[in-house]
Amino acid sequence: MLGLILAGLVAATPAPSTAPAAAPAEKRAEAVAKPARPKRVCIEEQQMGSLMTRSICATPEEWEKRRQSDAREIDRMRDNTAVCGTGAC
Repeated sequence: MLGLILAGLVAATPAPSTAPAAAPAEKRAEAVAKPARPKRVCIEEQQMGSLMTRSICATPEEWEKRRQSDAREIDRMRDNTAVCGTGAC
């Protein structure tokens, strides 16, 4: 009879849950799934008319866009002075 009671207790006890062990694994999977932040390149730029510098940080792609924009602006200014001769049009 004692064997039946013990067997009943063993059958009635819930099996250990694996949910807590799975939760950290899910968190690790989420951490791996997040895209890496792009590497930023920072430069120190001195402001015109001041001795103070400021730090400008951007990704390499953003630096390339800025370089292209600056080149277009220089070309535009060069074209204006070529047409007018003095740039005072």
